[in-house]
Amino acid sequence: MNRRGLLFLLPVAAGVLCALSAGPVADPAPPPSIVRIELPAEGDERRPLALPTEPGSTTEIDFPWPVEDWAGRGFTPDPEKFAGDFVIQAARGSPRVFVTPVAAEAHRVLHVVLAPAAGLTRGVPIEFIPAPAGLAWRKVVFAAEAPRAEARPAIALSARPPRTRLREPSPESEIGLLRTLRLMLNATAAGARDIAAANPSLAFTSFDGQRRSFGDFTILTRFAVLDSTTGALGLCASVENHTERRLLFDPDSWVVRAGDRVYPIRTADFANELESGATGTAFLVLARGPDGQAARLLPGNDFEISVVLGGSVNPRPVRRMPLEGFGPR
Repeated sequence: MNRRGLLFLLPVAAGVLCALSAGPVADPAPPPSIVRIELPAEGDERRPLALPTEPGSTTEIDFPWPVEDWAGRGFTPDPEKFAGDFVIQAARGSPRVFVTPVAAEAHRVLHVVLAPAAGLTRGVPIEFIPAPAGLAWRKVVFAAEAPRAEARPAIALSARPPRTRLREPSPESEIGLLRTLRLMLNATAAGARDIAAANPSLAFTSFDGQRRSFGDFTILTRFAVLDSTTGALGLCASVENHTERRLLFDPDSWVVRAGDRVYPIRTADFANELESGATGTAFLVLARGPDGQAARLLPGNDFEISVVLGGSVNPRPVRRMPLEGFGPR
């Protein structure tokens, strides 16, 4: 069966199904003669839009945009001067077109040029086909295709931070950061800033805070340096012994606190022994957090450095004692 036959059988089949499902009823309502159709995008058109008509009945066609022009064989605006199968009434700038078939079994294709916006046009092909009695369309309203919503990417909140795009830290990069810390310590405050300014990947912050007391010793955070290529943070701190004994520190107990988070330090340059009244310098490098991810700390954060005291010893274990018979004569 051709496409025209299917077009006319659809309303009839729908009416028969409704009658069977509802039981015996009065004469079914005729199919609608006023139809609304959404115009597809011009790039999605595959065939002309079919409109059933019958001789002696005028079909009104409403477009969403004004008519710019029209063309089609067998259409005439004046049947007394020009012969044709259809009489067309179309005015440039108006969105309405009236088409009336004047020949039996008239079947033609009309191309209507619309002007959606200034300077832009699009063509709409319409195929007028003969309809059985009572099934012709009296009015067709074309609507513009609704704008397609852009597909939004699926977004989900991950429990883990995004993978860093920095280069992975290595023993060589951590040793290089320790050397930079030592170089800055041996320079003046202005010299340390100049060293950081000479390397765009370094960010430097100096601290003027107070020493944190741990009873037998105190720790003062002096400055911090961030290596933006690896995300590693370097810290310089002073440790001062306030006892008369030699203090022994646990080298694996260095910890940095920033806010409510604690970061163990795996790379530390410190003697781990401090004589009575002496002050030592500790160089610390934090390359990764406890979970193996980048710590994402800034050199200007408020850091609290701590270390565990492993023990202490008497720096002078042998004392001079007077012995009988060995004294001076």
